[in-house]
Amino acid sequence: MDAGAHPAVAVAMTRLEGAPVLRIDAEEAYIEETPEGVWVSGWIWVEQQALASCDAMRMMKLRNAIADLPQQTRAVFLAHCVEGSAYPAIARRLSLEVAEVQRELASALLILSQALDET
Repeated sequence: MDAGAHPAVAVAMTRLEGAPVLRIDAEEAYIEETPEGVWVSGWIWVEQQALASCDAMRMMKLRNAIADLPQQTRAVFLAHCVEGSAYPAIARRLSLEVAEVQRELASALLILSQALDET
């Protein structure tokens, strides 16, 4: 530990000894003093399996949200975002104006982002 480090870092490191999922690095510590005590920043270990599980859950939410889109909105979203079709091509295929394609895509993106933001 750095000799000039805040004493709270040493206390925090002592409290975390043997805790395999928590770590404090003295040279990277962020210190915030309050009247009640001192906050010392630390690191929390997250296993790859937990991240994969989180990604799988987000993908499932996304698939369900896409399936729940109104038919035309879903068709525009899939044509543009999955197939890579340009707005004019989508408009011709679905007998829409380009502005309608843009509105449908904006609507889809809003709905999907809200679905992914839900906890």
